[in-house]
Amino acid sequence: MLTTLCSGISKGSLATAIEHWPDNIIAKDAHGLAYHSLTVLISYKRCFLEIQSQHHLVEAFLLGLNGQPSTIKCCLHALSLCAFELQPSTTKFLSSILEKLSQIMSNPAMAVHIIDFLAIIGSHRGLHANFTESDYKMVFAVALQYLQHHNHPGDSVNVSWALSQYLKIMSYYIVYLWFLAVELPDRPRHIKFIARQLELANEGKGEKVDEPAEVCFDWLARYTYASADPRPANSMLSDIVMKSASQQSQPEPALCEKTWITGNAVITVRALQRRGWLEIVTRRASGLTKFLCRSENVPMVPLGDVDPDLVSVAACPTLDRGMQSRPVLVPPGYVWSGSAPSQRRKDVSIDPAYFAIQLSSYPETLPEHLQPVKDTHRLASFCRSLDRMPVIDTHKVGIMYVAPGQFDESEILRNSHGSPAYTRFLEGLARLINLRGQVDVYAGGLDPDEDGEYAYAWWDDIGQILYHTATLMPSSIDEQCTNKKRHIGNDFVRIVWNDSGKPYKFDTLTTQFQFVNIIIEPHSRGSIAAYSNNLHENEYFKVVVQRAPGMIDFTPIGDFKLISAENLPLLVRQLSLLTDWFVSVFQYTESDTLQVEMQTNWRARLRAIKKFRDQIAASAQTMDREQATSQGPGEGVRGQTYSDFTTLYL
Repeated sequence: MLTTLCSGISKGSLATAIEHWPDNIIAKDAHGLAYHSLTVLISYKRCFLEIQSQHHLVEAFLLGLNGQPSTIKCCLHALSLCAFELQPSTTKFLSSILEKLSQIMSNPAMAVHIIDFLAIIGSHRGLHANFTESDYKMVFAVALQYLQHHNHPGDSVNVSWALSQYLKIMSYYIVYLWFLAVELPDRPRHIKFIARQLELANEGKGEKVDEPAEVCFDWLARYTYASADPRPANSMLSDIVMKSASQQSQPEPALCEKTWITGNAVITVRALQRRGWLEIVTRRASGLTKFLCRSENVPMVPLGDVDPDLVSVAACPTLDRGMQSRPVLVPPGYVWSGSAPSQRRKDVSIDPAYFAIQLSSYPETLPEHLQPVKDTHRLASFCRSLDRMPVIDTHKVGIMYVAPGQFDESEILRNSHGSPAYTRFLEGLARLINLRGQVDVYAGGLDPDEDGEYAYAWWDDIGQILYHTATLMPSSIDEQCTNKKRHIGNDFVRIVWNDSGKPYKFDTLTTQFQFVNIIIEPHSRGSIAAYSNNLHENEYFKVVVQRAPGMIDFTPIGDFKLISAENLPLLVRQLSLLTDWFVSVFQYTESDTLQVEMQTNWRARLRAIKKFRDQIAASAQTMDREQATSQGPGEGVRGQTYSDFTTLYL
């Protein structure tokens, strides 16, 4: 069957010998049915012993991208599944697939399925491990091509507002996802191309680039030369430097600190009490960066003492020989009777401006866009507000287990465990985290005292997903499952593992947030029982997406997809992420009835920084006018900038 269908498609001979078709049926319909049949055959890959047969299957879907819209949609969904199940064959044809996608991206109806496909294959590093620079550029071109169509729509384009906003957000998401896939030394070579495409997308809009593009440039600047986290975490060095021996729980205060605004960045430099140490904090739309550094121009110790932060173990007889000649950090209060490493006899203090001015080229020029912040009250309020904003996008998705014979909401929510297959699915879906004391991972509103100490979560440098898993939440102290329903009932997307033996009804869980259910059901030969732990019965699963009335088809699932147990968690994770993004936009636009733009967390941070910058600039202009009036023309603070550099470093 596989050989016949693939051969007929590749040669164009499929169904041509049939002379009489039933009423209202044409040859193209037969081709469409053939592609749907081939999609199901992906799950029978174990029957195709020769790799060449799998190649023919993927090649047939590639040829289908030349067909009519319904065929293209079917083939894109099939190729998304092939990315999981037929990875070697998908890798072989991926460059040709991308080239074809660049030709059909101008069709708005196809854009959502193309974006979903790029998101799925971008999450599989094995698919593009051997990509060349031109291959990556092709991906960026496909994603950014949509932005040009979005910002300059033609008269004939008719696409829902919610879908257009979702595609705009996801186009940038594709850029971020694939840029992180590029090896760090190669990333700078892609900046010129991406920047040019963003500028083309913003041509004729009256401004250089719009806010989403500004966020993109800021994000690219963060990750072009590093893969560091978007928010700092305390380290051993910060613990030693920032804490005194007498007050281990309190951070060491600063002797002095100063803040400047430059562009869309707010930079704070703090001179710490510990001699010579500086803390530099940069707040930007894409995250927060912190550096701890020590000036070697400052004598660390007075005469006759030793450096309390850093000693050479080469001269310390109490340490192991294998560690000699290596500098190590030791806690404050460490006593060692050696000679002083420095014989300089003077007290040296550092103002934060000392560090800032080292980055300028004065006296030749001074930074033109450096704005000192003198309003400490307003600065403190701004920092508290901005630091509460997430530095990546956050999502929360519900998970419920439906046991055999269960159909009632209360029965389903009271389940404290699921089948072995369900447990294996959770382990592959995300990481199990302890919620108590959690500061690095988005907790999705869970309270460890009421909702259980553990939860499943997944994250990368772009976003985090917290899964509200009903079977992990306690039922003994909440027999009515109020807390479970409070969380899962408010989630826009719910994953439902259905072992009931009957179709799951869309409104089984009564809540006003009925948007999308991702239904997973066993679909293997020889199924025995949900709790039997027979691995054979869990080879394949059927995935169906239930959507609220009026919501368009936006997922790569179509009517359903069959997928192996091995790849099921990977598919559902990507599906839950993409789905929560779209439903968030759909809900924000009040079911696609309001033409309003949804802001990402990065864009919200950018706007907060811009607002603060404008407030500080307005305050500085008022002060300059007042001083200019009292001092005479041309003698205001900003007028003295190049003759008196201290006006920038007050």
